[in-house]
Formats: sequence, C-alpha cells, structure tokens
Amino acid sequence: MRRTSLLFRFSAGFEILGGIFALVLPIKFCSLLFGYTLFTEQVGIARLFALAIIALGGACWEASSHAPMQNPRRSLCYYNIAVGLLLTSIGVSQDVIGVLLWPGVFIHLAIGILLLPGLRKLEIS
Repeated sequence: MRRTSLLFRFSAGFEILGGIFALVLPIKFCSLLFGYTLFTEQVGIARLFALAIIALGGACWEASSHAPMQNPRRSLCYYNIAVGLLLTSIGVSQDVIGVLLWPGVFIHLAIGILLLPGLRKLEIS
C-alpha cells in the first residue's frame, strides 16, 4: 500500500474506534473530549453521533481497499438500521420524545431494509 492509502486506512480506523468508544461509553467519551459530563437526555444524541462516525469510518475503510466501490451502500444500510434501532430504544425508554422520533425510526429502518437486497447482489458479483 502506498503511504496515502495507509494514512487513509489509519484515519478511517481512528474514526471507527472513536465512534465505538462514543457509542459504548458516551458520558466518558464526552467528558474526555469536551471536558463536561452529559445529562442522561443527551446520551442518545452522543450515540447517534457515534453511529454516524462509525459509518463514515467504515465507508472510508472500504474505499481505501482495491475492492469495487460498494461501501457507500453497505455503510448507509448498516447506519440506517443502527439509527432506527437506536431511536426505537430511545423512544421506548424515555418519557419525553419529539414528534419526528417515530417517523425517523420508520424512515431509517425502511431505507436500511430497502438497501439490504442490493448488498447481496454486490457480494455475489
């Protein structure tokens, strides 16, 4: 691999690891990164950010390989399904939710499910 490709992979991996850290330990992550503690209501937002960063890192990781450019579809598929499930857990576990939460759940899950068949076609070819 060329130096640029290695740097690209390192950057993608760094984002994936940071996203996983923010997803699993959002309060600790924000405390270390920004110097303040999240309120319980803010944890969902931090996890949503984490999923976006993981999806970005995943798309960039695959783009740095010599494989065909199927990564945007895969990353968007996984991201939409993960966000739909995260928003569902927030809606079920919290008393106060916004009017766009449930439409957001359904739209993200629908997009993720609609992208699934295309992944199988890409893996076969």
